[in-house]
Amino acid sequence: MKTSHYAIVDIETTGGFAAANQITEIAILISDGSQVIEEFSTLINPQQPIPFHIQTLTGITNDMVENAPVFRDVAERIFQLLDGKIFVAHNVHFDYSFVLASLKDAGYNWKANKLCTVRISRKIFPNLGSYSLGRLCQSLSIAIQDRHRAYGDAAATVTLFHQLLAADSEQFILQAVQAKAKEQRLPTHIPREDFDRLPDSTGVYLFKNASGKIIYVGKAVNIRKRVISHFTGNNMGQRRQKFVNEICAIDFEETGTELMAFLKECHLIKKIWPAYNSALKKFEPKYGLLDYEDVNGYLRLSICQVRKHVQPTFYFNTVHESTVFLLKLANDFDLDLRLCSFFSNPGLPKEPKMQNPSTELPNQATYNARVTAAIEALLGHKRSFVILDLGRREDEYSFVYYRENKVYAIGFMDRETAVENIEDYIEQEHKVLSNFYMNNLAESYAQKHPRKVIYLQGQPLEEA
Repeated sequence: MKTSHYAIVDIETTGGFAAANQITEIAILISDGSQVIEEFSTLINPQQPIPFHIQTLTGITNDMVENAPVFRDVAERIFQLLDGKIFVAHNVHFDYSFVLASLKDAGYNWKANKLCTVRISRKIFPNLGSYSLGRLCQSLSIAIQDRHRAYGDAAATVTLFHQLLAADSEQFILQAVQAKAKEQRLPTHIPREDFDRLPDSTGVYLFKNASGKIIYVGKAVNIRKRVISHFTGNNMGQRRQKFVNEICAIDFEETGTELMAFLKECHLIKKIWPAYNSALKKFEPKYGLLDYEDVNGYLRLSICQVRKHVQPTFYFNTVHESTVFLLKLANDFDLDLRLCSFFSNPGLPKEPKMQNPSTELPNQATYNARVTAAIEALLGHKRSFVILDLGRREDEYSFVYYRENKVYAIGFMDRETAVENIEDYIEQEHKVLSNFYMNNLAESYAQKHPRKVIYLQGQPLEEA
């Protein structure tokens, strides 16, 4: 494959994100696709303490970098090496974000097309157990010298990258390079810096108009890829053209997990009501459980479609979910199925068979007491729990605080925070405007991932 030279880069840093941390070591190996033709590596004085746990991981101590050059001293050399090259790294956004920020601080206006050896490896060498650099090199019999040091990891990444080039029969690398080339055709009325700082991580992104007002909120597993797709597609109808032309600035917020991205997007749409968001604005549950008294004085439970001014006791997304729920409720409280109505329509299974219609109906007062007890149990069964998941960096959790059957707060906390005292931790910025959709997302996630959930009140749904 004929293309520009590649700059294979690895760095060590004082922490996990470029906004508050610095580079402690950098290695750059320039490859023509088959061999290394130039290389550079050096320790860097970060001008801030290196945390002990990072010293333990990398072996780079404060004493080792005390007399090393600061980044500005070697910025010109680094810029010359990287300028015009395709930037290659394992988990490329991490390395790229630090180098970009450091060069900018040193006064260099630099940008580059990027290739991630993690992403390319998944395509060219699928179905491996792990794609971490260490495990991947072990699978491919690539030796690593000085693991977690910049030169050692960069040299191993070069060998990996050369193997990827040799095995790339379907030209995934060429496709990736060409996809990056599309970014050069991005609209000129949006600052290029807004695109350059977009991460490849999960989160939400915000489009703003000329006055700074948010006109669209989106979520993405890969923020950069999703944002760019808004501007590089073939569909440029009148409405989409108007939308694109109105965007004058782009912002984003990393969320660590897709669940957090979903919840953050829902909260912002409900709070801001951006002009170009429509799908989530209209989302409502489709079915609900109603209770009413019939002409004979019996309290009845009925599944119905949710409509305006209808206030069900409980909500459901599907007919099947409502049927299973009402059957369990009837079994738990000994309710007569002849006095329960299941939702049905053409094409769906018929409702469950009723008890023998010739049997007399139960005593009205006794039966109504059972229905009342069932309703009170539904209204009184309150759950509170915290979902703890990956954060934006290694030293934090993302949290979803579900309080008394509603998503109450979302955010990030230090891994050493005591979750049992989460009420003391919650601030106004963590609180969200929840809705049925958000509550359902949290409930479903808690059921699917019970090991990530700490219950503060009530029990899991399956145990309730």
